[in-house]
Amino acid sequence: MSLWNAANGPSIHAEIVGREWVRTGHKLTVFSAKRHPDARPTLQKDENFVIRHFSVDTIKPFTRATEFDPSPLIEGDYKVFVTQNLERLPAERLQEIFPKIKKKSVTVCVVHEGKPPEDPLYYKFQWDAIVCFDKRYRSFLIRYFPQEIIHIIPYPYYPFSPGDKLKAGKKLSLPQEEKIVFSFGFRPDDIIPVLPTLRHLHKKYMTRYIVVINPGSNVNILKEKKSEYPFLDIQVRPLPFDELYTYLYASDAHLIHRKSSKKYPAVLSSTVCQTLGSGCPIVFHESNYVENAGDEIIKYKDFSDLEEKLSSIFENGFDTNKVEKFLEKNNATRIANRFIKLFEKFFS
Repeated sequence: MSLWNAANGPSIHAEIVGREWVRTGHKLTVFSAKRHPDARPTLQKDENFVIRHFSVDTIKPFTRATEFDPSPLIEGDYKVFVTQNLERLPAERLQEIFPKIKKKSVTVCVVHEGKPPEDPLYYKFQWDAIVCFDKRYRSFLIRYFPQEIIHIIPYPYYPFSPGDKLKAGKKLSLPQEEKIVFSFGFRPDDIIPVLPTLRHLHKKYMTRYIVVINPGSNVNILKEKKSEYPFLDIQVRPLPFDELYTYLYASDAHLIHRKSSKKYPAVLSSTVCQTLGSGCPIVFHESNYVENAGDEIIKYKDFSDLEEKLSSIFENGFDTNKVEKFLEKNNATRIANRFIKLFEKFFS
């Protein structure tokens, strides 16, 4: 039960793991939302195993359903029931039928929440297992749930699948002589601070900054910068996964400028997990989003450091061997199988 084909972390996790389960022969049903404030569109077409049976219009102060059909959950045939990001699921309606779900299945909660949720219903579910991504999440979960049911399984990554830069550039009609920096998502406020640095680089390297921004974002504040920064290439539309990788293949660097989250002590970048496999170097601002990341990505401390790191990439390229080695240990196949092994413990 999760968001699916939506541009947010829980959906990306569910898709990476879920599609790998299907690929390896397991039967999957996804119970998802017709509409939800977090469900930014991607234009990915739903698979035939996706059932959309609830709607959420508001998530503040707590997520509650405006529409909820319990029958798919009650009548569905499954042995393991997995939720992603319970805080953003309609907990009130789910708890009403949770005894029926527990009666027929092992129940597992995948925690995406970066701090203890305020909704009291969050703590009333009795899960057979709780999965979190690292020790930062576990440190607050053990205050509310039995530590023996808490398991750390890292966030999965798409496998290493580099592409042809020249071919991708031609497909996108990009001039070969330009250095392409690429960003995407729904946070215009993360784009604006890097523009002066990229303008300085543009004078030396003839840089184009492609930003594909989700239609649900505050696009106007970004468009207002276009006249001041003519190298800024703004595209407002959802970005399906296959098109995303075309942009990554065509780019010299994938730039993510995101400051540390003050609200959530435990956070990570699902975008890195989604895009690292492309082989395009990820240049990420040093923050708690990447505090556990190593040299599979490139971190920068400030804008001066950003300019140095991008210049180095433009002039010397990027060694993808470190990415390939990292993904051998953290790819979707390995992580999805760790979930399966966890499930099997309840049936042995």
